[in-house]
Amino acid sequence: MVKKLTYCLITLVLTACTIDWIGLVSPPSDTVEKRFDQSMGWNEAHGFISLDVPVDNYSFYVGTDIHVDTTVRNLTRMVTNLRNDSNAYFGILTGDLVNQPQSFHNFMPALVFNPLTQSRNDTLFATVGNHDLYFNQWVDYKFYWGTSIYWFEVKTPNYQDLYISLDTGSGTLGSKQLKWLRNILSSKRTNYRHCIVYSHTNLFKQNKGLLPPSSMTLEETFEITQLMSENKVDIFLQGHNHFREILLFKNVLYITVDAMRDSSKEPYYMVATCNEGIDYKFVAL
Repeated sequence: MVKKLTYCLITLVLTACTIDWIGLVSPPSDTVEKRFDQSMGWNEAHGFISLDVPVDNYSFYVGTDIHVDTTVRNLTRMVTNLRNDSNAYFGILTGDLVNQPQSFHNFMPALVFNPLTQSRNDTLFATVGNHDLYFNQWVDYKFYWGTSIYWFEVKTPNYQDLYISLDTGSGTLGSKQLKWLRNILSSKRTNYRHCIVYSHTNLFKQNKGLLPPSSMTLEETFEITQLMSENKVDIFLQGHNHFREILLFKNVLYITVDAMRDSSKEPYYMVATCNEGIDYKFVAL
């Protein structure tokens, strides 16, 4: 029995280097249902954001899996490039912002506007990843960001676009968030030119080494992808897997962006441009 257990453990170590070991010993703080209630409370108190952009064709930046411990080199580069890009107006961070307890204290100063190196103070939006929940870090995330489940709009001279943030930090939407998503899409989607949804956990599990809360269930993936397709969502942005992946499924583009952590061998962020369609490119750091 001991030999079999030892063999199983060795096999896991050798074959599943991307297993979320921290998640096995430190489950996420709170539940997605509790985070939904807290996010809705914050949303009701603060309202939704409407960004006015002076051009119909505009860009935004996407970064993910920054995993800040003590250094913020790649995060600072991305934020500075965003704020010096004359056609970009905001950025989106799709989770795993930090890696260890108290790391938000190192992360957040990198987002502060620096007039010496940055020409504009563009807004950054975020959603929560599984690492942002470990060791009760939801408390810190909520303190700085307020909400993980929300929507905002971008208004241009002739169009408006819809952006929806989902909380999949626990590997599931939960029943309340799924109902909220249905209502948002059914009541608002037709009023907008483009619709972009972003979250952390991959809907399509490509890496077999990932364990919950590192993957969505097949049933939930089916339900979410049906909603995306039926409501003509343009792009679903994801992180978590640390490697780029682009999939077209039922006319919806699912993009997993590369990890941006300072220790990554090939860190990238994405730049998307909204026009009649949505163009995108990846930028090396």
